[in-house]
Amino acid sequence: MSKTAIDAARSAYPSLSWQEKLFLLEHVTGKPVPELAANQTPLTSTQEELFLELLGYRKAGIPLAALIGSIDFLDFRLKVMPWVFIPRPETEQLVLRTIEELDGIPNVILELGTGTGAIAIALARRFPQTRIIATDLSPIALELAGENAETLGASGRIGFLKANLFDFKAAEELEGKVDLLISNPPYIPTDRLALLPAEVGKFDPPLSLNGGPDGFRVVERILDGTSRFLAPKGLAAIEIDPVLKEPLKRYARTSSLVFKTGVDTYGNLRFLFVRLTA
Repeated sequence: MSKTAIDAARSAYPSLSWQEKLFLLEHVTGKPVPELAANQTPLTSTQEELFLELLGYRKAGIPLAALIGSIDFLDFRLKVMPWVFIPRPETEQLVLRTIEELDGIPNVILELGTGTGAIAIALARRFPQTRIIATDLSPIALELAGENAETLGASGRIGFLKANLFDFKAAEELEGKVDLLISNPPYIPTDRLALLPAEVGKFDPPLSLNGGPDGFRVVERILDGTSRFLAPKGLAAIEIDPVLKEPLKRYARTSSLVFKTGVDTYGNLRFLFVRLTA
């Protein structure tokens, strides 16, 4: 008989985190860790082989979510797949902080760059009566986002559209009517892409990372459209990076928009909240 599942996790790849090994163990066995531990459940030879193979891939830098095909986001689980950006904890914080910043229940939400659909689905679950439009340039991402929304019972409340930011057929109908404009756009300067950790730079699509020479290119385009699309008391919420501090300052000097920034749990500049008036 093979070693128990917990013993296998304890002895294999000691440099990997215990939590990640337990996630992969649950994935391989289809059983929760407390049950595996209580019953001293052994691994079959096939399970042990697969477990060690997945640990090897993780050691090589392949993201944990990519290995198990899903990731937890707030209080739900999303399917993930290659070449669609995997949402991070910072984006969970963006959603929670944005809800706190809202003055009331939004009638119309527009998300730019939906990826897996994480933000749109979270907001659909929070505001079931709200009309939500979510755009993305990637057909693969849109297909995945639609699948996630259907699985989570939100497909009837989100309209997914193929678009490059605001460039879609029904955009004119939304001018001046968007109560919440939200996005986690590309914000990594081009020359920093090669310096990203392997699990980011090699597995997330470049389109979701590359923010141009100073990282501000896409954020600037979103800000340029904010005055056009926001309702009078609307809010724009954008995930950003500390590297954008100076470009944002330059933009704010000549803008009539009202800016408020926020930091993530590590104290890094991470959130930008924008209104038409104070």
